Amino acid sequence: MSSRSVFNAESAAAKSGSGLERGPSRWLAQDAFAARAVIALGLVVFFFHLGSYGLWEPDEARYAEIGREMLALGNFIVPHLNYVPYIEKPPLLYWLTALCFKVFGLNELAARLVPAVSALGTVTATFFFVRRTFDRRRAMLAAAILTTAPIFAVMAQVLTTDMLLTALITAALYALFMHYLDGGWWCWIAYLAMAAATLTKGPVGMALPVASMAVFLWWEGELRGATRRFHALAGFLLMAAIVAPWFVAISLKEPGYVDFYFVGEYLKRALVPSYSHKEPFYYYVPVIIGGLLPWSVLVPFLTWRRMSPNPARRYCLAASATIIGLFSLASAKLIPYVLPAFPPLAVLIADGVASCAWPDEELSDGPGAPDSRILKEVGPLISLTGVGIIVVAILAPMFRSPYPIAVRPALYGIGAVAIAGGAAMTFAFLARKAGVGLTLLVLTLAGALLVGTYARLEAEPLRSYARLSREVARRAPDATLICYRRYVQSLPFYTRRRVILLGPETELTYGAHHSKDAARYFLKTDAQMLRLWSRPAPTVLVIDASDLARLKPKLGAFTVIGSEHTKRAVLNRDERLAGN
Repeated sequence: MSSRSVFNAESAAAKSGSGLERGPSRWLAQDAFAARAVIALGLVVFFFHLGSYGLWEPDEARYAEIGREMLALGNFIVPHLNYVPYIEKPPLLYWLTALCFKVFGLNELAARLVPAVSALGTVTATFFFVRRTFDRRRAMLAAAILTTAPIFAVMAQVLTTDMLLTALITAALYALFMHYLDGGWWCWIAYLAMAAATLTKGPVGMALPVASMAVFLWWEGELRGATRRFHALAGFLLMAAIVAPWFVAISLKEPGYVDFYFVGEYLKRALVPSYSHKEPFYYYVPVIIGGLLPWSVLVPFLTWRRMSPNPARRYCLAASATIIGLFSLASAKLIPYVLPAFPPLAVLIADGVASCAWPDEELSDGPGAPDSRILKEVGPLISLTGVGIIVVAILAPMFRSPYPIAVRPALYGIGAVAIAGGAAMTFAFLARKAGVGLTLLVLTLAGALLVGTYARLEAEPLRSYARLSREVARRAPDATLICYRRYVQSLPFYTRRRVILLGPETELTYGAHHSKDAARYFLKTDAQMLRLWSRPAPTVLVIDASDLARLKPKLGAFTVIGSEHTKRAVLNRDERLAGN
């Protein structure tokens, strides 16, 4: 009998034992309550303070501006940044962000809706996947682990492609496994998700789910015939029909696109160590451990050897190992890249924790049996972590970095939540109230994450130029804008205007070389900038304080109209002419 047949038989028995046959309405009501609880937790964690602080540099402001310019230019084929072509990523995130701006207006909440909704969708999909392949208890726990994983919760409130990609890859991974179990239409859902993932971040959206399923089928000894079983040829044609039109259209409009994107952004990033983000092979090990704290600390103590066989467990192991392995092999590495591995990892951890919390429900005879005693260590660990965070807050003035002192109040709050929550769950676990203890753990982590959002508000002046940009828009609404030596991503978004850049073109390089008016908007020397500055028309220069001090003798009379962290915005007028 195949593993699929065994799993389906065990699943039917589990449903019978859970009371489905005796009381289907009660069973469905319990599932509905569990789903609502999972969604409520995600809504609170992912949406709290979502629009309360300015767009952070550089990624959030960049992606928001691309979405805004799509609406301003009416060009939904070629993404633009600072009104020049920006073709480093496919357009799905920009399309969705532009849609949010169209519906909800140009603001931070609308800008961050896509990652927040994507995170909530990933958590919800994880709940239903685990409910189908394991049980309700593990489903709730897996969703809670994913929601409270620090890196996942943080990235749910950051406008980048990573969370949208994670949601789509997760949908594809789960749908492929459901097709493996049940057949039917699941594979077509997977192909649609992979096509959308490809329009989010390129071929990686197809590669990760396909490679994960291939590794699993090889492990199960069922790789032969997989092409026919998963309708791979028809699926590829469906994905091509969805993806190809945009890639063809942009290749026709931008003749250099194929070489820039497929050769530069993909082959060189993956294979050339010096191209970008060079990091060691083991780079993602501390990322995963830290990103899943405190759940990751439990992993070495969990016992899977005596648990009931389940191909879903093996599939999640294969998927997470494949994703981590492929990203580790690539030369280009950044922390959020590995996010698609977190949903299957959360499933595995939930499976192990549940088996230890309720060992009587597993095969508890013989060596390696699950043991609930390890959970007693969680509470003291959380409390000690809270003490450590408060110590960091106390010592904040001693750090060279400005961040500890900026977020000091939030650190005190996080520490207090951790100490109180850790003490409460310690008593619960000592009393062998595993369900209560785990609930307290989830609530403690959620509370710490909510308090942590205040740190973002407190750190805004260090990571965002939103306030400075708003002041420029308010006090110099018609001025020419110049960025000196560094392109400030927030400036065009908040002022709704194009910016002149003096200095390295960085991510604007392709656009600068393919723009007909590049000479007007990409300056090479201080002399060019000073000629603009000396005109009678109002001009604003956004510049580092150190560069401003150096150039001050050449600038003549000016007024500082905005200041944030190291940046100053100066207007080529004295205070009276500036209207002060």
